[in-house]
Amino acid sequence: MMVSTAFLLAASPLPAEIAEAPASPEPRSWVVEYPRVIQPYVEDYRRCLNIANRILAGRPDIERQHRADIPRCAEERTAAVAASNGVLNGAKTPMSAAEIDALFDRIGLIHIARGRDLDRQFMRSLSMAERRAENHDATRPRGLVIELRDASVVKSRLEIEGRGTNSSNETMEAGNAGY
Repeated sequence: MMVSTAFLLAASPLPAEIAEAPASPEPRSWVVEYPRVIQPYVEDYRRCLNIANRILAGRPDIERQHRADIPRCAEERTAAVAASNGVLNGAKTPMSAAEIDALFDRIGLIHIARGRDLDRQFMRSLSMAERRAENHDATRPRGLVIELRDASVVKSRLEIEGRGTNSSNETMEAGNAGY
C-alpha cells in the first residue's frame, strides 16, 4: 500500500539539489508517495525539520531558516534513509535506494518551499497594510479640525462676551460658579 501526501504551495518544484529556482506565480502541488512501512522514518525526518525555534523578526527570512534545517537534520535524514532501505529490502512494494534518497530530498525541498511561501505571505500582508494605510490617508476627511485654544484666548472671549465676571467682580471658575 502506498501513502500519498499532497502539498499545495505557491512555489515551483526545486531541482534535486538545494538551489535557488525561479518561483512560479501559480500554485503547484507536491506529491510524495512511499510505502506505508517507511512512514515512521518519513515522519521522524519531517518532525526534525518542523520542530525548531523560528525567529520572527519582521523581515522575510523564514525560507532561510527552513534551509538551515536541512543541514541540522542531516543525521536524522541519513538514519531514516538507512532504516527505510533496510525495511524495504525484499518488501512487496520495493523502492530502490535512489528512489528513497530522492524521496527524502523531495521532503526537504517541500520544507524549503513552505518557508518561501510563508515569506511571500508575510510580504503580501505588509504590502496590503501599506496600501490600506495609503488609501486611508488619501480618503480620510480633512475638514474636521479641532480648534485648540490656550487659556488667554478663552479668557478674553469670555470677557468680550461679558460673561467673564459677575456683579461682585468674581471670576467664573470651576470652584466659583457664581451661584
